[in-house]
Amino acid sequence: MIALRRTVLVLLTLALAACATPTEVRSGWNPPAGERPRFENLFVIALVNDNQGRVAVEDALGDALRDRIRHVYLAHRQLDAANDGDELRQRVEKAVARTGADGVLVVSFLKAEVRADYVPPRLQGFGPSLGAGYDTVYAPGYYTESRDYYLQSTLYQVGLDSPVWQAQSRVINPTSLHNAVRGYAGDLAKRLHEDGALAR
Repeated sequence: MIALRRTVLVLLTLALAACATPTEVRSGWNPPAGERPRFENLFVIALVNDNQGRVAVEDALGDALRDRIRHVYLAHRQLDAANDGDELRQRVEKAVARTGADGVLVVSFLKAEVRADYVPPRLQGFGPSLGAGYDTVYAPGYYTESRDYYLQSTLYQVGLDSPVWQAQSRVINPTSLHNAVRGYAGDLAKRLHEDGALAR
């Protein structure tokens, strides 16, 4: 019975992992090693023009960070719409002060990149089917078009103008917005934890 439960748990874990889009993350600290802060309360804001995408990114980060720090504050739940960059900055500063966040995580969209991947030719099978004819078992090579998205995540310590930590993420050919932001947020939260930026 225990073995069956373990098997089911492994299968569920693999199924959930398969739902998230693969990402690549490169990160690094800006201050010297001895001055690296650890954050307990983060204010998260995504600078994405599309409102649906902005909310999706912030919500995904909120879910991914919730068990790793004390509090996560999402900009779309804390701010009204701003007319320009200066007004947005003022509203963010007031919201950060109001929430008591000790860090601000800013996500920026960098670019989308289209690439062509070549799928080589292959034989469909062997055995009796091989005698059915060359055309029925041989699949020629072809190209598929994939689209990757690049995001930059910048972490600021409240009271400092320069970022203390940055990461660039590549979201690899997502099948949906949900899978894209889920994969990105999960990997980014893991990297923040591994880099020692989170208090828990």
